[in-house]
Amino acid sequence: DGSSSLQELYHAVLALHRMGVKPDSAKVLAATQAALKTDDSVLNLGYAFHIGSVLSGDVSSLFSRIEDAVVQADEVDARMLQFEGGLSMTALVVDGAYKLCESAKRPVPLRPEQAVKFANYLMSRKSVQMPKRVHYLLNALTMFTSNKYHIPVSISLASSVAVSDAQPKVLISVTDLLGNSIGTNVKVVVDAVTREEDESKLATAVALKPLPDKKTVFEFEVMSRNPARGFYSIAVTATGNDKRLVGNSGAILNFKVLTSISVENVEFGTADADQSAAATLKTIAYGSKLAGPPLEADRHQKVLMKFVLRDTASKKPTRVHQAFVRITHTTTKREIIFVAEPDAADLYKFDMSVSSSMSEFKGISGVYSVELIIGDASISNPLRWHMADLALNFPEKQQPDGSSKRDYTYKVKPEIKHMFEKPEPRPSTVVSTTFTVLCAAPLLLLLIMWAKLGINISNMPFSLAAFGFHLGIAGIFALMGLFWLKLNMFTTLRYLFMISIFTFYCGNSMLSRIAVIRKESSK
Repeated sequence: DGSSSLQELYHAVLALHRMGVKPDSAKVLAATQAALKTDDSVLNLGYAFHIGSVLSGDVSSLFSRIEDAVVQADEVDARMLQFEGGLSMTALVVDGAYKLCESAKRPVPLRPEQAVKFANYLMSRKSVQMPKRVHYLLNALTMFTSNKYHIPVSISLASSVAVSDAQPKVLISVTDLLGNSIGTNVKVVVDAVTREEDESKLATAVALKPLPDKKTVFEFEVMSRNPARGFYSIAVTATGNDKRLVGNSGAILNFKVLTSISVENVEFGTADADQSAAATLKTIAYGSKLAGPPLEADRHQKVLMKFVLRDTASKKPTRVHQAFVRITHTTTKREIIFVAEPDAADLYKFDMSVSSSMSEFKGISGVYSVELIIGDASISNPLRWHMADLALNFPEKQQPDGSSKRDYTYKVKPEIKHMFEKPEPRPSTVVSTTFTVLCAAPLLLLLIMWAKLGINISNMPFSLAAFGFHLGIAGIFALMGLFWLKLNMFTTLRYLFMISIFTFYCGNSMLSRIAVIRKESSK
């Protein structure tokens, strides 16, 4: 049928092909070309490629359109290619293009890097859940594992991204897009392992061996090379006997090396703000708490802390991204967080002037707990350590009324009482009476005209429906009057809904009865 769309032709021809029925190739090809003249969008080209892949005879007219479709693909982040229609359209077009080339026994007009970018996009959508998209995705991935031109290689981490003493190896998976082996005699080489912070090389040109029980997974020993803590990139190349392999050279993976840290040489104490006397610092061992009563400090003093963070693997002082000192009021639970900064020798220091910090503490005197918080993406033992208690004394005149009684814990808040705007006063009796008379004037005029001209009620049927209709009309007018006097809008609408249903039913019956009477009288 020349009026059939390409989508209908696609489903019909593919259904016949799967049932083993050969369609009339000449007619189908002519219908396909006619449909493309009307609409040669990328989606229709994808349908046409699939139709051509199951036809016999010359399909070069469809083969020549593959390049027209490919040039319309959009590049994403210089590593993926996709069509504007998303996953379904991309998978449909790419799958159809390769199948058409195999059927026509012609080389596919896609470069290896284009095949890899299409494969990257398909793999990025492997978590899709809609059945239609899953169908197209699986068809395209299956094609990329069995076609005669390009077999994209998937090189990915088969282990955690974090490497530590507990997990010292990086496991690398080398498969096709469906997780199957890419053939025999596969050789995997780590081209280079680079530390991102300083671009130093941890290893180069290292041949990997597969796991004994899983030939598609290769292991690379990291911790035996004494790596520094931080983030690394690893470039991997996989080769095999299959000439169709693409995307198998210089694949970049990322991992991080975790090491534990220790807190050493911790000193905590106070000093005069004007530095007139030497600081009084006490040593605290990690995991313990400063013995004795809370350390006292007033506005003439400052609180000091010093400590060293040491990498347990390299035994060298190190730095972290997060080194905080949290000071929390033991009663109100209000907390203030300060940052500890390292100096040139990687010695962390915390220096807080009590008088300068008065505004941050809201002038609230009392006992505060002091905690050291250490965190970093590349350490395996982040910590929070309650190391001491601190008694801060602020001047009473600086303390706002009631601030010491404020509770910062999570509790039910007091109910908020909303005050709505008072309604405007009603108009005077004279104004309201005048307005009522003006509103009633049309009704009075109607009654006067009826009295003068007379009322023709000869055609009104005397039935239960007619009585109910007029009763409903009267009820609606009465309801409007009550709305004017005392009812609110919501109550009025509720009653109006019920009365209107009754009035509508009775009115419909009455008018139907009048129509029947007129029809009978005209015969």
